[in-house]
Amino acid sequence: MSEQTKIPQNKTEKPFHWSQLKERGSMFGIEVLVFIYKVFGKWLFKIVLTPVMFYFYVTGRLSRQAIWHYLDNLNTSMGENKRTGWARFKQGFKLYFSFGMAILDKFDAWLGKVNIKDLEIATPEGYQQLLDAKGAVIFSAHLGNMEICRAIFSMGDNKRPLNVITYNEHTPSFNNFLKKVNQDAAINFIHINNFGPDDTIKLKQKLDDGEAVIIFADRTSVNNPNSVHHAPFLGEEAPFAVGPFALANIMECPVFLMFCINEQGRYKTYIEKFADPIKVKRKERQAYFQSMATKFAQRLEFYCKKAPYQWYNFFNFWQKATDKDSKPS
Repeated sequence: MSEQTKIPQNKTEKPFHWSQLKERGSMFGIEVLVFIYKVFGKWLFKIVLTPVMFYFYVTGRLSRQAIWHYLDNLNTSMGENKRTGWARFKQGFKLYFSFGMAILDKFDAWLGKVNIKDLEIATPEGYQQLLDAKGAVIFSAHLGNMEICRAIFSMGDNKRPLNVITYNEHTPSFNNFLKKVNQDAAINFIHINNFGPDDTIKLKQKLDDGEAVIIFADRTSVNNPNSVHHAPFLGEEAPFAVGPFALANIMECPVFLMFCINEQGRYKTYIEKFADPIKVKRKERQAYFQSMATKFAQRLEFYCKKAPYQWYNFFNFWQKATDKDSKPS
């Protein structure tokens, strides 16, 4: 599973970075779960998954702490009281179990079992704008199930390569398993742990060729974690990396938002035009990137409220959670 554990560090160091969290579980465990799903179906998978997810939830203090911090902020921003005690524990597990069930849909998407007919395009105008764009940068987040969206680019006149910028060292077992399941899947992973100037040039060429590049903008930079702009998110200032906004500006192409969330058992895809390509003077760049970070935080908050148990963030996002938050109270 992709529950994480923290790399040890000195007490005097700054709050740990999300990339310091390492994957727990194993390739074998993932393969067993997939075998159960393929042979016995979803009903038995769900039964087996429940104690597995409960174990990781109970033993994963850092992840549990991050989930509760998020849900506290979410409840408060929606005018609800923070949960305490058993109610807090149950609400957190509901989100955690939702993450486990979403793995099934990732498998189906990767196997090519999900096509455009299985999706509901909730924003047809934004969808058409994306199709009309020759090349586009797409901002997303660890909200819902972006793997499902590959169906949009996998067939017919709309077929085009999809490039996803990711950090492979964070979840190597899961990423390697996906490659093992279907090596021909129309997704090209670009690993930022090896990202350099040459990759920027290659990305530009891909966009000029009409391809799409997806960036998960709810993660701070691996190589430059302090390069952030803070923006209000669920009632608390949160850091958002400058990198995605700077890269999108360099690419000089339209920028979109895309989220795919499960609503009553059916996936709905939301696509919004986020920004047009513009020339920004050097002295105005930081202000421009700040405005983009603020806008992204606002839209991410909107969709988190629409799908509160589908933002799969298991690290200290606001970088302010403390050990006392890890107790149900």
